[in-house]
This record gives sequence, C-alpha cells and structure tokens, in this order.
Amino acid sequence: MSLIMADKPEDEESVILKGMFEEIMKMIQQRQIKIETIIQKATEQNIITQDSFNRIHRMLDEYGKKKQWA
Repeated sequence: MSLIMADKPEDEESVILKGMFEEIMKMIQQRQIKIETIIQKATEQNIITQDSFNRIHRMLDEYGKKKQWA
C-alpha cells in the first residue's frame, strides 16, 4: 500500500507538468511566445545552464522543423 501512495505525488506532478507543457506548446503554435524567449528567461534566472540552453534549443528546433513550424 505504501508503494501506491509513493507513486501518487509523482503521478500528480506528471499530470501538472504535462498540462503546462501542452499550454506552452499552444502558445508557441499560436505565436504568442517564442521558444527562444522561454529558454532565454530560464538561463537569465539561472534555472538552466548555458549547455542545457543549447541542448534544449537544438531539440526544440528539431521538433519545430518536424512540425513544420519553422
């Protein structure tokens, strides 16, 4: 029973993160915000490192090309 209880917070967090990701993706698709802006703000606030910034930017750029956003 305790294993089930331990999984519950992670599941709730996953649902929240998935919802946040979907909202961000909608904003990007509707051109309300640029991917670069999101990543730049995270870097400026020391939430992510420059290496992470470069990796995320590259991944999102590839994803955008697959979705034909760019």
